[in-house]
Amino acid sequence: MSMFNVLVVGQTGCGKSSIVNILAGETRAPTSDDLSHCTKHWTEYAIPVDGRSFQVFDTIGFLEPGLDTEGYTDAIADTYLAIDALRKRGGIDLLLYCVRDEEIEKMKGHYRLLHEVFCEEEVPVALVVTNRSVNHKGYKAIFRSHKIAYVDYICTNITITPGPESSAADTESQKAIKDLLVKCCDAGPNPRSTLQQLWRRVQKFVGTDQSQPLKRNEVSTLLTRRCKMQQAVAEQLLTALNLQLPSSQLYRAPYARAATREVPSSENGANTTQDEQESDVTPSSGSHSVVDSASLHSRSDN
Repeated sequence: MSMFNVLVVGQTGCGKSSIVNILAGETRAPTSDDLSHCTKHWTEYAIPVDGRSFQVFDTIGFLEPGLDTEGYTDAIADTYLAIDALRKRGGIDLLLYCVRDEEIEKMKGHYRLLHEVFCEEEVPVALVVTNRSVNHKGYKAIFRSHKIAYVDYICTNITITPGPESSAADTESQKAIKDLLVKCCDAGPNPRSTLQQLWRRVQKFVGTDQSQPLKRNEVSTLLTRRCKMQQAVAEQLLTALNLQLPSSQLYRAPYARAATREVPSSENGANTTQDEQESDVTPSSGSHSVVDSASLHSRSDN
């Protein structure tokens, strides 16, 4: 059976866990009405959608680093552990980025961190604006202006988990999110620029398209230049990612291409947490993914 790996990410309070519950049609993930962390570690949930098997990874929401730098870097590091767990299973089929309308202006750095630094850029991205009930066409121009590449997006007003007492609007939100997952996982990789596509073809032609990790100094440069992270925050994040030594390496997750993979034991109904798999997701072990670092460094920092 084809299994789709979906990583749900976003800032604290944007409704990530509510999205998981909406997909499941019941309360599976803890939620909160304030900015406190309701998700303490990444947790995966087996959720069937329209005859497909989805492993949905709920991650810790991240606050602005200026509010709590240690909490911010710990949350990002925990999200990376989920990404590394997915890497060892073959990759990610969809990066589901949840964002509130008022946070879109500030999402570029986090988008680049997750999509460019932690994952290969071919991993498809879907966007969910979680506090708007109407799909405003204007969002397409807004995302384009911030250079956010995505397969599709929807707007939904996250309220309660769909169930017997749900309103028509809540049921509609559930259908919209399910349709988004199915559409994006069937659509293929995220669009790449012509230059990036050419570079990848050259690599394959000359036989240099090999799996390579990112070196510590490369990660540091990407954090400060591409993600616009302050140097002090970047250094603290490198420590949280266990990249203290110059020889340390970071492995990125590839696009899974919906490969047929064995469904983990959690598919039978049990949820799997980061604590249960922590021994299997150390960044320096196991096979690693293709890193298109040349194309990353050749682009503009804007």
